[in-house]
Amino acid sequence: MRRVTTTVALLGLSLCAVLAPTPASAATTVEVTSAKLVARGVAVDITLTVTCESGRDGGAEFSLRQRSGDNVAYGSGGTMFTCTGGPQAVIGRVYAESGGFAFNRGIALATGNVALCTPVDCDYSPHFEGEVRVTR
Repeated sequence: MRRVTTTVALLGLSLCAVLAPTPASAATTVEVTSAKLVARGVAVDITLTVTCESGRDGGAEFSLRQRSGDNVAYGSGGTMFTCTGGPQAVIGRVYAESGGFAFNRGIALATGNVALCTPVDCDYSPHFEGEVRVTR
């Protein structure tokens, strides 16, 4: 009975260690800070402020949706970066969907995900969503 109790306790502790959040996911923050029109609305440069563990390589995928009259302008894009350990500006370009509508100045909804990787593993937990004012 003692052997079974010890085995169950060790399995429980190892499961807790596996499921515990990694330091990178606990310390990572992502915020959409600005959006700027490019080429008369064909694209928008999105600036994210990212804070993540130094030495990790990151990638951000994002999309932008904006009301354009009775329609919705939509686009997606991404960018790569290396974490510095402190807040850093990461700029990526969102291209308007081909055959769709151009982006304009005004409010838009930015959504996306960030992946932070080491040579051993990746953390896909940081997700962001928020309104942003698109400017010239």
